[in-house]
Amino acid sequence: MQFTSLSRSLLVDLKCKGYNLLTTYDAVNMSNPTWQPLRIRNVQEYLLQLKYNGSNIDLKKPAVLIIDQALNLLEDNQLSGDVLIEDDHAQRLQQKCKLYDLRYHFTTNPEIYDFSFDPQRVLIRNHALRTGDHDIYFNYLQMYYQEHVSYEMKDMEVLTESLMCLDAKQAQQWFERRQVTVVESDIWICDQDAILKVLAVKEHHHRWECLDHADEMIYNLISVQEVLLQRDLFWIDSRIM
Repeated sequence: MQFTSLSRSLLVDLKCKGYNLLTTYDAVNMSNPTWQPLRIRNVQEYLLQLKYNGSNIDLKKPAVLIIDQALNLLEDNQLSGDVLIEDDHAQRLQQKCKLYDLRYHFTTNPEIYDFSFDPQRVLIRNHALRTGDHDIYFNYLQMYYQEHVSYEMKDMEVLTESLMCLDAKQAQQWFERRQVTVVESDIWICDQDAILKVLAVKEHHHRWECLDHADEMIYNLISVQEVLLQRDLFWIDSRIM
């Protein structure tokens, strides 16, 4: 994973690889916003949903640019920033699946896992959300969990809108403003690619036990204070139930 300066050659390369959008939670007019490339199947529908989704008025919506528009703005010197790039998404996913298989043996014993606890499904879903390659996840669901395809497609659309990638300072400010106390990771909490979901805020009365999850590599609970010490990049599902 690396940050690469925005350039025409980079945008053309992203477009050739199937990416069609750039998104950022930074102010577009700031000196150096951080952009994330996305692959979205239906761009116009995605943009309309983003514009009219009013389910959470406190939710900060991302700025979105179609890559063709970004190319024009770049030529007119009206666009700048860095783009968050992963070297090889497919290779990283393959490596993670091999690593998790050593712990869970889902390749040789798939029958012992179901939808709610399928490490391979969780890894592929994480990959799909961060890279925008939703088809790889839907294809996996079609093969193993057809009854969940419809719901997961809708949930992926909503989560794509609310997924944020923040640096440590931005994440700390976001957690503090919402008084978040406990988060849950989808994949191993020590992996910077883990997507964090809010489980508790200060006003909740339930006591969450943040146990030692050394034996588990998915669904780890951790306090915000601890997770802020672990990393400098945060993928956050900004929905607060």
